[in-house]
Amino acid sequence: MDTVESFSRQVIERVPGYRRFLASHGVSGSAPFKELPLLTKQNYLLEYPIEELCWDGSLQDCHLIGSSSGFSKSGSVFWPKRPQDEAQYLETLEQMLTLNYGIDRKRTLILCCMALGTWFAGVTITSAFRVIAASGRLPITVCTPGLNLAEAVEIYARFYTNFEQVLWITNPSNIGLISALISRKELEVPPGSCFFPVVGEYFSESFREAQALRYQHAPDTPFVVWTGYGSADTGDIGAETAATIRLRKFIHADSTLRQQLFGSDDTPMLLATNPKARIEILDGQIVVTKDQLVPLVRYNTGDEGGLLHKADLARDLVLPEGLLAELPETVLFVRGRASNAIIFYGTNLNVQDINQHFLGLPQEMRYSGLFTVRRVTQGEVTLFEFTVLVEGAVDPALTERYHASLLQYLRGQSLEFEAKYANLTRSIGEDLIKLRLEELTATTGTIKHRYIID
Repeated sequence: MDTVESFSRQVIERVPGYRRFLASHGVSGSAPFKELPLLTKQNYLLEYPIEELCWDGSLQDCHLIGSSSGFSKSGSVFWPKRPQDEAQYLETLEQMLTLNYGIDRKRTLILCCMALGTWFAGVTITSAFRVIAASGRLPITVCTPGLNLAEAVEIYARFYTNFEQVLWITNPSNIGLISALISRKELEVPPGSCFFPVVGEYFSESFREAQALRYQHAPDTPFVVWTGYGSADTGDIGAETAATIRLRKFIHADSTLRQQLFGSDDTPMLLATNPKARIEILDGQIVVTKDQLVPLVRYNTGDEGGLLHKADLARDLVLPEGLLAELPETVLFVRGRASNAIIFYGTNLNVQDINQHFLGLPQEMRYSGLFTVRRVTQGEVTLFEFTVLVEGAVDPALTERYHASLLQYLRGQSLEFEAKYANLTRSIGEDLIKLRLEELTATTGTIKHRYIID
């Protein structure tokens, strides 16, 4: 990309929708880059015809149309792409999987367990794998069960003995479902043979380590669960490397260091950035400038994050031997959606933290890794209904244990919550947080996300 100043000038000159956007905000086309207003899905992508947001107001160079996640409540956006937007994707994907998983030398089954149709992540990854496999250059076999996880596990059960390793391409929240379905079939998974390159959601380092344990990898194996960061909106923004994962594990092991760097008891995802994207952090949110058929100038992703600079890490931390040299100059950290919180009468309850609590419950409570939350209004009272999926049968005693543990955890996390919950519950004579258990079933594999917050 040219300098952001020259790039933004080109967008102003050649993208009619962007000129209209600036005019609606009373901003001159000659304004400095730092004074240009932020784009969002609502104020830009859903506000103007998509053709007007393309270079020269035309779809002439478009070779592919896909969509943002169809699960978005704020409206679907259909994205046109041009060949150069994906020109290096195939090569880069093959290089990363060769480096991380040795697909050039290990007989590998790749199961694409993602939403297909027009959703970009699924269709792009699946298409790329098919092209790579069809070249015949690598010992890989591809199958595309999509979100039919029951079928994916059936395929795994039938064919896994023919392969040295299996890559499950999926969302982090689906891993627990896949694991439960494998357990129900009583399959003997070869130690260290299953890996999970994932997209679409934040996951904690505790989650990665739990999967390493479950699938009998060494605890510090970096790529048991591995992810990149991007979206249909922005394309590729960054990806984990062996060095960024090693850094995350180092920070995750030290609670004092976590608080020092992030002011949190969890460690955000750490990624090497795509040099084709310009990243700003404004009010704790990730803002991206990037050239594509729909060029973006200061697009607010809505994700929480920040930047760690190598020079600062060298000055402030004593890192494991050799790690500093392997790190990029700038590391992007990503926490997840800025809005990924339950607002309980003005108090923010973070869904990742709640999931961490559930993951830490005794094994006998059989948490599957998936829960949903819905806000329900009854008259003037707003209730929060948790549905927690567990492996095996449910009963009232287990339900009560989950409910009590959740309330105890939330009270311990926030004195404000404890005060509000006690007083409001006593005032209306009813629990404001409800919880019920459901047994995990094969049909649950159609759920894309771990959390559904209405």
